[in-house]
Amino acid sequence: MATMEKRINNIRIIINPASGKRESILPIINEAMKEAGIKWEASITHQAGDGVELAKAAVREGAGALAVYGGDGTLREAISGLIGSEVPLLILPGGSANVMATELGIPGGLKEACMLLSHGPLEIKTIDVGQFDKRYFIIGISLGFEADIVKRTGREDKNKIGIFAYFLSALAALHITKKAIYHLKIDGQEYKIPGLMCLIANTGNLGLSSISFDKHIDVGDGLLDVVVIRKANLSLLKLMIITFFKRERPDNLELVKHWQGRQISVFASPKQAVQCDGDVLKTMPLHIKIIPGAIKVIIPKKTGAS
Repeated sequence: MATMEKRINNIRIIINPASGKRESILPIINEAMKEAGIKWEASITHQAGDGVELAKAAVREGAGALAVYGGDGTLREAISGLIGSEVPLLILPGGSANVMATELGIPGGLKEACMLLSHGPLEIKTIDVGQFDKRYFIIGISLGFEADIVKRTGREDKNKIGIFAYFLSALAALHITKKAIYHLKIDGQEYKIPGLMCLIANTGNLGLSSISFDKHIDVGDGLLDVVVIRKANLSLLKLMIITFFKRERPDNLELVKHWQGRQISVFASPKQAVQCDGDVLKTMPLHIKIIPGAIKVIIPKKTGAS
């Protein structure tokens, strides 16, 4: 990570009006940008793919930075348009989970996130981005249990109760998710393992402060983490509680298997639901790779960091 030395003079902002939070967006942004002395221009997304094109336009037109207000889906689109550029990203959390913002220590409130620009101190962190086919992802891909949760969690529920809508869906998904055999190829090594869920993760964060599937999963280490949950029982529940709150790596190999790699192929037999950063997928099998240090993100400088 590097301290931000170059002052940002102008920012392009992408706003998803359908994001999970209900708040007056523009007055908050305007006040923060005015205080920071930054010129800004906002664009609204109307349909899938708009975020990619708006991000590409910001790069072409020489924006000093690109800010994104929305959830992780909007963020993923914007990042897809920034890859290969030097334009830094500012995340303005507006979704129901905001996993990447939480992972990077960005405040959950829009006002507080905007005020980073005037109150600092700030630094630049480079983060990895995953890719399959011609699509990118920032959080992860899952097959099975987690994907069933995503399928069952509607926009209305997310708008009402935020991330806790996923927990309600998890209770229902436990009854419908069937075990499968995961056929994995990780950096050339092949594995065949039964399980309830397979996760290919860029971050272990769950969108709740200090709660992570595994603190060792690092969005900037140049690796993807592959985790297979082998079965669901009371022992797994106890293990997950310890894992989430103590942030220790699961060590019960009868319940959880964990690998890391740069090139990953996966399919499930029989087929299971598949999701990527909250979007349901139909593509199988998946051939996935990591792009190390693909994006620069503006984050709060850690206390005591040099």
